Amino acid sequence: MASLKELTATFSSAVGHRRYLLPSMALAIGALLDFVMLKFGFLIDPDGPFAFLPFAIGVAVAASLILWWLLGYAADSRSELRGIVNLEKALDALSIYFDEGAQIFEAAVTDDNEYADWDARRLTWSEQVQEHLLENFGLRERNLFCNVVLIQPLTIQGSYNVEHNRRRCLIAQQLDKIRDAIVRYSDLAAKRHADSY
Repeated sequence: MASLKELTATFSSAVGHRRYLLPSMALAIGALLDFVMLKFGFLIDPDGPFAFLPFAIGVAVAASLILWWLLGYAADSRSELRGIVNLEKALDALSIYFDEGAQIFEAAVTDDNEYADWDARRLTWSEQVQEHLLENFGLRERNLFCNVVLIQPLTIQGSYNVEHNRRRCLIAQQLDKIRDAIVRYSDLAAKRHADSY
C-alpha cells in the first residue's frame, strides 16, 4: 500500500493548483444554495435538520470534482505508460535491426554471386529499418538513417571490391545512426518512466 506522502504527492499532481480553489468553491456553492433555498422558501426552519444541506451539497460537488480530476489523471498516466511500453517495444525491434545490420556488415563475400545476394540482403534490411523508423520514430529519424553521404570511404579489410567496401562504409554509418537513435530514445523512455512515478 502506498504511503501517505506518496498519496499526497499523487493528489497534488492530479488536482494541481485547483486544490486551492476547492474550499472556496464548496463554500460558494453552499452559500448560493442557502440563499436560493431561503429566497424561495425551501428552507423553512434554519435551525432544523436540513439547515446544513446547502453546505453538504457544496462539499459533495467539490468531492465529485476531485474524483473527476483523479480519474482524468489516472487515464492520462495510463496513456503515458502505454506510450512508454510502445516506445520500449520499438527500441527492442530497432536493436534487433542493429544486430542484423552488424551481421550484414561482417558477412564474408568472395565472389559476384555472393556479392549480389549480400547486396539484396542489405537493401531489404535498409528498407525494413526505414519503414520501422518512419512508423515508430518519425520522418526525421528515417531521413537521418537513409540520407548518408560518403565523401571519402574508408578502406575496410575483408571487402570484396570497391563497391562492396563503399556499401560497407554506408552500413557502418547507418549503424551509427541506429545506435544514436537507440541511445536518444532510451534516455527519453527512462525519463518518462521516472516522471510517471
